Amino acid sequence: MATISFLVNLCPVTVEVDPARPLLDVLREDLGLTGTKQGCDHEGECGACTVLLDGQAVRSCLTPVGKVAGRSVQTVEGLAPGVANAGGWAPLERLHPLQAAFVERGAVQCGFCTPGMLMAAKGLLDREPHPSDEQIVDAVEGNLCRCTGYVKIIEAVKLAASRGQGCAGDTPQPGAGVMGQPPTVEGQPLTVREIIGGSPLRTDSIPKVTGSARYVEDIVMPGMLHGAVLRSPHHHARLVSLNTEPATRVPGVQAVLTAGDIPGENGLSDYSQEEPVLAPVGATVRMIGAPIALVVAQTAAAARAGVAAIEAGYEVLPHLFETDEALQPGAVHIAGGEDNVLTTYAVAHGDLDAAFAASDLVIEQEYRTAFLEHSALEREALLGYYDEEGRLTVAGGNHEPFYQQKYIANALALPLEHVRVITPPTGGSFGGKQDPWPFVATALMVYAVRRPVRLVFGRSESFDASPKRHPYVIRNKIGATADGTLTGIQVHIDANTGGYDSAGQYIPNYAVTASGGPYRWQAVDAFAQTVYTNGPKCGQYRGFGTTQSAFATECALDELAEQLGVDPLAFRLQNSLQPGEPSFLGYPIGETIGFIQVLEAIWPHYLACKSDVDAFNRSAPSPTVRRGVGLAGMWYRFGKSGTLRIEAQAELARDGRFVVYCSAADYGQGITTVMSQLAADALGVSREQVEVVNGDTARVPDSGIQGASRATYFVGGAVTAAAQALRREVLGMAAEMLDRTPVALEIRSDRVIAPDGATVPLAAIAAEFDRIGKSRRPRGFLDLTDRFPPETSPEYAPLFVTGAHVAEVEVDLRTGETRVLRMIASHDVGRVVNPLDAEGQIEGAMIMGVGAALMEEVIPGHTRGFAGYYLPTARSVPSTEVILVETPSLYGPHGVKGLGEAAMLPATPAIINAISRAIGTRIRQIPATPERVLRAIRHA
Repeated sequence: MATISFLVNLCPVTVEVDPARPLLDVLREDLGLTGTKQGCDHEGECGACTVLLDGQAVRSCLTPVGKVAGRSVQTVEGLAPGVANAGGWAPLERLHPLQAAFVERGAVQCGFCTPGMLMAAKGLLDREPHPSDEQIVDAVEGNLCRCTGYVKIIEAVKLAASRGQGCAGDTPQPGAGVMGQPPTVEGQPLTVREIIGGSPLRTDSIPKVTGSARYVEDIVMPGMLHGAVLRSPHHHARLVSLNTEPATRVPGVQAVLTAGDIPGENGLSDYSQEEPVLAPVGATVRMIGAPIALVVAQTAAAARAGVAAIEAGYEVLPHLFETDEALQPGAVHIAGGEDNVLTTYAVAHGDLDAAFAASDLVIEQEYRTAFLEHSALEREALLGYYDEEGRLTVAGGNHEPFYQQKYIANALALPLEHVRVITPPTGGSFGGKQDPWPFVATALMVYAVRRPVRLVFGRSESFDASPKRHPYVIRNKIGATADGTLTGIQVHIDANTGGYDSAGQYIPNYAVTASGGPYRWQAVDAFAQTVYTNGPKCGQYRGFGTTQSAFATECALDELAEQLGVDPLAFRLQNSLQPGEPSFLGYPIGETIGFIQVLEAIWPHYLACKSDVDAFNRSAPSPTVRRGVGLAGMWYRFGKSGTLRIEAQAELARDGRFVVYCSAADYGQGITTVMSQLAADALGVSREQVEVVNGDTARVPDSGIQGASRATYFVGGAVTAAAQALRREVLGMAAEMLDRTPVALEIRSDRVIAPDGATVPLAAIAAEFDRIGKSRRPRGFLDLTDRFPPETSPEYAPLFVTGAHVAEVEVDLRTGETRVLRMIASHDVGRVVNPLDAEGQIEGAMIMGVGAALMEEVIPGHTRGFAGYYLPTARSVPSTEVILVETPSLYGPHGVKGLGEAAMLPATPAIINAISRAIGTRIRQIPATPERVLRAIRHA
């Protein structure tokens, strides 16, 4: 131990610590400066821990605190003194210009990477006030962001630099935001723009840019303990013995839990068949990372030591990773039927043989995709405790707190009302945080020790144990006539679900549905099956089960168009599904379809890219460098399973504020902001008057699962209805109190006003509701239960959105390396609620598509962190353009549709089609690494 003194945000501090201890841990644990984040197991790979040390950006996770003695450290909390501890607007003093720029440009989504990004950018602007684009990219390249796609981050740094306001100083300058008021853009408050269709400030931006947002890992409770998990080190094995007694002797260990300590169901019921919470002795564990025991201890280090002390004996069994192997006769049995199949789904209609016979061209190809890791910057992190009402409570990122409540109650044999689940600020999900296992495990530990327990996965643990994207093997056969008319399509999909179900049972339906796209088919024969292997378990991942199918279909369509000699965009326009026509599924879809409008909007951009590429290839400076243009379309079903009758509530609080209650989990996509916009518009008030209570099973109604981009459409519809009902009630009560007619009244600020100037405060109206015993909290519903006849929606509502992407790439024929130079995305969003956030969702999806197309792949047993899993960085960002097409929906509020997940579907096939056209041969396996591209070139 040593006494070390240094400055933190210009304040002197002295700590007694081991000099080798990481600065990150000292800042977070000793000094309580939790704005600086950890995302990569102290490997320096993610940049979330970036701080300034004597003005230079450094990784605090790699910096021993002994090296900062006598030096000056600045964290995100030091950018705007007086703001960092504020949870909302007041008592805000002012924002640093960089923070204001991040807010204004929409560079904040989940916010977990934001503090590190801000500090890296400040380090740049302090030494170079007017940086070039290349210098900005250099400065933030080492900081990963999984949400924004980096586009708006780069724009925000440029905006701050262009203003030249105090970036080099530690004291924020006037004009960067005034106490009690939101920051301004060119003198205009961000929040006074049009409520629907404007781009108002996110409700959570200020806490995220100041470092005051409290994610689970930032929360410390009195008496809090720490959990750790014993996991199988084998791909496939039988657990033959388990001795936990040595762990109980480890200093600090409070409890060791095994399968026998689970009072209720040792499983995850309808979410994951045959997946135990903890594997009992005698059971087969089917993947590396399968959980066996839990250790609860005074410190995280003691918990890990306890895990290391447990003696587990295994009989190692043969393993396999590929569906081709798992489906072979006599293959190792993993789970499911004798053939390792979990579930199947099929769609068939029309005379396929006749359709192919009438075709002038039929192509038949195989496509393969990889295991992908979500790579949310916040690892799986949960905090469990008993709340003031005695309810067992678990806080953690999730998509449906009521689902997690059910799984916890089942495992602990508790009534639902004795369990509470809260969705706190969440550092990204992309589907990964739908997995209920961490919630059940955390609840079990709290139940056993009756004290708060925090469980945080390490990054390598997340790679081992969290769900991945399902790899697919897709065999497509597609026909067309010489004039470009599509005829028949035959699809066979083997989806690799890894060692456990993890919602893989639902994958075949999604896989088949996405295979058809928004096109007319004369005959269809599509089949998909989910197959067990010993790879990591696979689950929800942005576009759940659809991106892989869209990749194969859109690449096959491009190949078909190329062989027919027709333009790929004109080809898609010619075959676009028209409203009311039978779809790939055999029946018309139940919503408007704007695919023709999407293609027409992107047409001039596509032609411009083609012209540029043709000109480059004619006069290329090197014959070994070629460019190509690729196009891909898509349809995406946002009619996810779950109730079609969604509830929300709106309340006039006693003090005159409006409060909306709903369950639409916000993990960075900005849905809480959207709900506040919809409610404010329906109430006829400013958004500052609306508070949204979201994702807490003790306080809100169950609004259904939030995935498949359904929140704005479904929950937004219920919120709108509830707010409209509340407005009617408030104006009706005010009319009685003022002796006026309700239609003549308006809500203004904190009161209701009549045309003649007579007013009554909203607080007085609330008091009158209470006096007469009338509820101030009406319910609102979006009810589509009778909209779709069973024969047209056997399992899911037939609601679809469409989009198309264009990609321009450059390929080095000598190395196989690909650069994506330009991407244009056109999406039918129904109606834009928040353009800035809509653009940000699409930009982030495009860059995720770049990763899936070129670099991302989990190799089971080998890929265990960001050092071996290559993610797009700021240097991967192409020139981007987003086109928001508005074809209003039939049932969504203001005509909205879904967006966030759908935006990823066309990105990867557009890139792969561009590469294929550039090199003159087809890429049919992703990611298209340089080695695979070279192999394709040499094979051709």
